[in-house]
Amino acid sequence: MQRTCYALPKVKGKSRTNLTKEQENQLLVNVFTELEELRKKRFPNVTEWKCKGVTRKYCFETPLEHGEHKFLKIKYPATMPCLPQNLSGNTFDTVFSTNQSMLELFILKRKIKGPCWLSLTNVKKVSSEHRSTWCRQELIVDNPKDVTCRADDLNKSPPPLTSVTLHAQMLRNAHNTNEIAMISFLV
Repeated sequence: MQRTCYALPKVKGKSRTNLTKEQENQLLVNVFTELEELRKKRFPNVTEWKCKGVTRKYCFETPLEHGEHKFLKIKYPATMPCLPQNLSGNTFDTVFSTNQSMLELFILKRKIKGPCWLSLTNVKKVSSEHRSTWCRQELIVDNPKDVTCRADDLNKSPPPLTSVTLHAQMLRNAHNTNEIAMISFLV
């Protein structure tokens, strides 16, 4: 899975809509050069990334003209740490989507909308010594594209499934140690 974020080039003295293609491309090259220097100096754990110029629509919290704008799209492996939220520089204003969770990105990319059946391909069974849950079966998929939500599965009945939620409430006792005060289950 890849982390994806977008750097907004800084425009001085002009409106973004009045820039020529060459000026937009030069701004993106400048942003890439500065980000590459920042990556080497401040983020040594991010050892590799891919960048390219893309056009995206934006209409949220920053005072940016609504409509399409050129951004520098940055992709790097999810195993590497996130870039900081407040990252800015001389050639770019901000970097968007630095704090997006991998679960959110997975749900958006695979177009999973609400409760649905998921089809898994190229599945591997996790051995009992490497399990991270108490489920009877634990499966792993290496590529997110191996998970699909198909329209023909919408009318299938739900599987027989029993789920338990566990909550333990702790309190400090007279010996200043944690003690279980209450445990609740929801089946």
